[in-house]
Amino acid sequence: MKLPVKRCKHCQSILYTSKYHCTSCYSDELELTEIDSKGKIYSYTKIHAAPKQFADQTPYYIILVHLDQGLRVTGRFNGNQVEINTPVELEEIKDRAYFFKATTA
Repeated sequence: MKLPVKRCKHCQSILYTSKYHCTSCYSDELELTEIDSKGKIYSYTKIHAAPKQFADQTPYYIILVHLDQGLRVTGRFNGNQVEINTPVELEEIKDRAYFFKATTA
């Protein structure tokens, strides 16, 4: 699955879709595009005490992913075993949240 992002037309930086100007060169000339969603987990936490709307899903993992194209994102892990440097790929976007699954390298 591809990840929707914005790319700066001036310096080619990749940004989150919520950005309105480039954080590198401050240009406001941004275009919507998509990038490959593969990356590796560089940090994670296991949630045991969740907000009410997620309480029935505990325990679950929140992961920090360094995408191969440089962007770092936060998401949920669709799996039971997490390790640093595990290769992952975006599986779905649901309610503006990213859900990743483990992949083979």
